[in-house]
Amino acid sequence: MKTHFRLACYVTAVTLTAVAARAGEIPIDISSLANEPWTFSDGPGGATIYNGGTFPIGAQNFGGVPFGIPTGPNNYWNGAAAANFGSGVVSLTIPVGVYGVTSAFTLLNTFWGWPGPTAYLYVTFKGSNGTTVTAPLVGDVNVRDYNNDGNTNTINNASTVQVWNNGLGQRLDRQEYILPAAFATQTLASVTITDTGNQGNGTNGSRAVFSGLTVSTCRAYVTETIRLSSSKIIYDPKLKLYFQAVTLTNAGTTAFAGPMFFV
Repeated sequence: MKTHFRLACYVTAVTLTAVAARAGEIPIDISSLANEPWTFSDGPGGATIYNGGTFPIGAQNFGGVPFGIPTGPNNYWNGAAAANFGSGVVSLTIPVGVYGVTSAFTLLNTFWGWPGPTAYLYVTFKGSNGTTVTAPLVGDVNVRDYNNDGNTNTINNASTVQVWNNGLGQRLDRQEYILPAAFATQTLASVTITDTGNQGNGTNGSRAVFSGLTVSTCRAYVTETIRLSSSKIIYDPKLKLYFQAVTLTNAGTTAFAGPMFFV
């Protein structure tokens, strides 16, 4: 199993009471691009956000990653509405303009997801020096429906994790994308979400439910050769601090160039 290790911009203290946002992670404002409210319930073919009034808006912190979900009048980008509730490719390009981005996060689900291996959703990152990379989102792998209705309900719980649910059958998932090293020396100009599905008429489906984008300028490294072990956490009542010994071991044959940080 591939393990993702994030080398952050700085080492921060551990807190057991709350998860703080990490430095270098920047929520991107998509409020001018959102085209539907969470209370949307008038689309043809059952294009409805169930229990939309329970969905989060505004500044959010999901697992230490800050997001800015539009507060209204529209809260998210609806791929079905962008396609006028029919077939055909639709896309949304989000201007970013942040230098040195190493990774990114999206809040992205589907209305009518279909399982892989075919991908119907794609996320493309474009740098100012011409570097471009596209990540496919495959149903039941790294994207699934917002509504737990027996269609696509599985995620890999690695690059995609659930970050919110309302206890009524609806959820939001967060994807993480580790960008190629070339992006660290240029400006991330834009992120484009491309939806190639349709209304879910039995041939294919997806139609994006996209509500947040955050980019990170923290250094990141993805490797299978680092091994991590840790001791029991011990509380020192005199110092009022928690202590734990954590060991990172390079099990590979190639040396890592420093500095290295562990959070």
